[in-house]
Amino acid sequence: MAHLAPPGDEGLSFFAPRRIAVFVIAAAAFGALYLARSGGAAVADAVVLMFVVPIAILALEFGLRGGLAGAVVAIALLATWDASVGGAIAPLGYLVRSLTFLLLGVGIGRVVEVHQRLEKELLRAHDMSLHMIATADLAGVFRSLNPAWEHTLGVPRDALLGQPVIDFIHPEDVVATNAATAQVMSSDVLNFRNRFRDADGNYRWLEWNAHAELAQGVIYITARDLTLQYQAEVLLANHAETLELQVAQRTADLDRERLHTLRRLALAAEFRDDDTKQHTDRVGALAAAIAGQLGLPAARVAQIGEAAPLHDVGKIGICDAILLKPGRLTVPELAEMHRHAQIGAAIMSGSDFALLQLASLIALTHHERWDGTGYPGGLAGDAIPIAGRIVAVADVFDALTHARPYKDAWSTARALLCIHEGAGTHFDPDVVAAFERLHPLARLNAVAGAAPRGGS
Repeated sequence: MAHLAPPGDEGLSFFAPRRIAVFVIAAAAFGALYLARSGGAAVADAVVLMFVVPIAILALEFGLRGGLAGAVVAIALLATWDASVGGAIAPLGYLVRSLTFLLLGVGIGRVVEVHQRLEKELLRAHDMSLHMIATADLAGVFRSLNPAWEHTLGVPRDALLGQPVIDFIHPEDVVATNAATAQVMSSDVLNFRNRFRDADGNYRWLEWNAHAELAQGVIYITARDLTLQYQAEVLLANHAETLELQVAQRTADLDRERLHTLRRLALAAEFRDDDTKQHTDRVGALAAAIAGQLGLPAARVAQIGEAAPLHDVGKIGICDAILLKPGRLTVPELAEMHRHAQIGAAIMSGSDFALLQLASLIALTHHERWDGTGYPGGLAGDAIPIAGRIVAVADVFDALTHARPYKDAWSTARALLCIHEGAGTHFDPDVVAAFERLHPLARLNAVAGAAPRGGS
């Protein structure tokens, strides 16, 4: 600690002023007791007992050597007085007194030496510690510091002593530090972190433990510099964040590659029964336009536009004999054809990519009907996802207005009438209304010819 030396530093020399004073006091006590004992037999035994005082004084200052020296002096003075008065010395009594003085001197001396050794070891460890150790009063003012403070911060200990700890704390950490100081009055503060100003005016991250002894009016503090550790933690956190971003980007790239592959599959299925080879793109564009008319969020509109082209990817699993059959399908063939919705959904299932999840949902539900007579789940009304309801209109309209192996292309007006008449049965009325707002011919009420119910 600052301004504290290990015990015995000023007494390593026998002739140190404090030790000379202690020796003089002990000698005077011995002399006074000798004179008092010679004053008369009535007080002799009581005076003999008082010889323990100078023995204890010497033992407390000089340790074992002082205790032994004091005991020897006491024994010698007693022997000298007994011999000088010509009295008979009782050997047993004299032996008991001598042993008592010796045991007292040795006992106190040994305790003192053990205490001094332990204190020296503690202070040596205190001064050699790489951790910063300090004490402060209850107002948070530094009272003592070990050399590690100066080694770590470059600030002389004298510049810290007597100064409030808070004066060296980073302004952004003052509130938290004051809260920790208040907490230490009732419980220990452990692993508290803040920034402490160094000799260059920079701030270093410290981690603190603190314990208050209210009765003594002191706060015991240990701290360690973890600036490098903190910088490493920040670096690792940033690196982890960078890795997460890279993983997320790579995942998105993989999902988009999968999406691209699935689009190629959809095109492969389209090439088998669409002479224009653009059905998927047209359905995607029209579905996005309808979604926009419905007032869906722009991000959702974009997703529907990207996912809708995959609505018929399941046709890749339907054999050409059924898919390209020019005539009416039999009941078993129709059931097989209906499987393309489930096949498409299965192809795109299991992904965390939101776009593929939406595409899978569209593939599964775009043949459901508003009145519940569609497939594959027989869903009705709002139970059909809005994306499926939108693509249902876009898909049927495009299929009607373009030639397929089993049908010729219808006129736009005829297809519009078919869609209009399907509102409330095949299609969601709101979706049909949004679709009709997009087409200039949709408001025509008179269109020649009947419009048979068609689908893709």
